Amino acid sequence: MPESPSPLDQQGAAPRPEKILVFLHDMADTPLTWQDQVGALPEGWRPLTPWLRGMKPIDKEVFDLQAAADALSVIPLEYGVESVAMVGVGLGGTVALRCAADSPAMVRGLVLVNPLVAPGGRELRRQRTALRLVPRARLAAQNLDKDRLLAAMDILATLDLGDAPEHVGCPVLILHADDRAARRGAEDLAARLPNATVHAVAGGPRPHQEDPQAFNDIVAEFVSSLDDNSADDFPAESPDDPVRDDDAADD
Repeated sequence: MPESPSPLDQQGAAPRPEKILVFLHDMADTPLTWQDQVGALPEGWRPLTPWLRGMKPIDKEVFDLQAAADALSVIPLEYGVESVAMVGVGLGGTVALRCAADSPAMVRGLVLVNPLVAPGGRELRRQRTALRLVPRARLAAQNLDKDRLLAAMDILATLDLGDAPEHVGCPVLILHADDRAARRGAEDLAARLPNATVHAVAGGPRPHQEDPQAFNDIVAEFVSSLDDNSADDFPAESPDDPVRDDDAADD
């Protein structure tokens, strides 16, 4: 059965536009994380904010990357379009990438925000330890299930996308936090994608919440470039940018 639309997707009985932009939330977030984005798209684009399959508290199954990607494949048929664009943050970016690799004709463009492609074991252990200390009631108040989050972290610990990035042919914009580790992770992923651009943004792991206006402007420019068939014109970071102090110590 298709995933029910998020409350953010309810926009009355207006005619469905031909262009769909799917927003995919991170592991410890819900579809409501996109509330500042749903009304800020260029004309003609409709936002969808589904739950990642396996992360909704009432889901019967636990999170599985392939199942979450497969669940998105019904969207074009459900909304009467040939393809969609996607924006995914963290785990949502990983699901979007998997979906684009499996169904390249379905995805016309991707914006990946700090995607979890090869998370470090030490960082995952730190996050898992921190999560164990959070009371279940506090997470439940945010519509999050503690056991599902822990299970998703276990899956990430063994995540292997194989050659999936090499099979993604659509334009991809990778947005990363403005620090050395995030930038290198984004650049490593971009090197495996046939048509990718890397761009630093302020706001840490959730730039869409920290600076919604700046984030929305970037996304709007990218999806407009899909209309113009000019995604390659999106400004990339210059290799001649000055090296910051935190980079100099590492080179």
